Amino acid sequence: MLQVEGPRQVGKTHEVRKFACHNYKQIIYVNLVRDEFGFEDCLSEKDMMRTYCRNAGIGEFRDDAETVLIIDEIQERASVYNAIRDIRERLNCDIIVSGSYLARTINSKDFFLPAGIAYLRMTPLSFREFCRALSLEEDYLSADLYGASSPEIYKKLSKAYEVYKVIGGYPEVVTTYIRGHNIDDCKDVLSDLISTFTAESARFFSNSTALSIFNEVYRSVFTEMVNEKKGTGSNYTELITDFVKDSLKQPVSRNEVRQAASWLLYSGIIGYCDLYNNGDVNDVVSDRRAYFADCGIASYISGLVNVPRDVISGALTETFAYGELSRLYSCPPSKKILIGDKPCFSTCGDYELDFVAVDNDRKRTGLEVKSGDNKAISLIFYKEKGFIDRAIKAIPASGGHGDIFDTIPIYLIGRALS
Repeated sequence: MLQVEGPRQVGKTHEVRKFACHNYKQIIYVNLVRDEFGFEDCLSEKDMMRTYCRNAGIGEFRDDAETVLIIDEIQERASVYNAIRDIRERLNCDIIVSGSYLARTINSKDFFLPAGIAYLRMTPLSFREFCRALSLEEDYLSADLYGASSPEIYKKLSKAYEVYKVIGGYPEVVTTYIRGHNIDDCKDVLSDLISTFTAESARFFSNSTALSIFNEVYRSVFTEMVNEKKGTGSNYTELITDFVKDSLKQPVSRNEVRQAASWLLYSGIIGYCDLYNNGDVNDVVSDRRAYFADCGIASYISGLVNVPRDVISGALTETFAYGELSRLYSCPPSKKILIGDKPCFSTCGDYELDFVAVDNDRKRTGLEVKSGDNKAISLIFYKEKGFIDRAIKAIPASGGHGDIFDTIPIYLIGRALS
């Protein structure tokens, strides 16, 4: 049995059904948002699938390896989710379940996580996948990290990066861009996506201020990103709770904000970043910063906060780097090359590195991410102190080798560590 997770509108249903069409002769698709044929009621039947297929008018159910049962929006029915183990034991066919708000199964006492399930998490398109959609994947894969390729290749990839940094990788947004190359149209799609996600999420919370809290948590995540509080002793939830309280001007409990932030985390809207304290990769402090998991979401939210344009550019550049690194940490165990479960930044005194990654050979790579060609003071400090073995400065330009650190194009950061 496979459980497919991921944010809303990330393409789960499309990909699952496409996979099923290529690999099975019979596909039974059940959407629990609009369960017209009573799948939940059929669970009590001895021959539940034959009863359901008869109700749905889709012919005789064949319970074998050439049949797949797809249960979509599984979070909508606790009774179905909790019956997964029983369904699996009663059927011989393959089963795939998927859902957009599976944080609900983690936070609700009505749901019980079953054992023996393989999990697959879908995310918005990576920059490589975005390049594929623009017929630039070959350029992405062949471009030399250190500037030895033709200027035309870097020019094309840089242009694609500047677009991706603003619109992100949600399939509908990318499709909208390819159709008309209009950034404003993409922003409209992002607005609708965030509004729908917020409204649907808020209905799972009992308090009347949930919608307002969600809207402020979005803004607080971006504001704290640019406030340079990475090295503080405060937990990230404490920081955004204070922000939400000040913004709403009404009583808000720490638990209410924590619930909203956790919902955004498990729903794939934001992700956390750990801290390597004092440059020591063995001294890890959890959840000291948050990033939006998609550049497009971050870009849209940046229009709702009052911060300078150059600061926004730097925040979106870091968001891009975080997303590319996060994919490396979430690789299957057989392909994983980095130690840990999420990206880490590091501080030591007045010096701060945007990211530090440790590979399976215990080689430490320091990354300083710049939206312009700024000096890499922290990178030099970490390298000279021996806190890192490899130093990389990532900027929106072609790269080159240096005595202390190498420079690479920011849009190739995923390749540099893979």
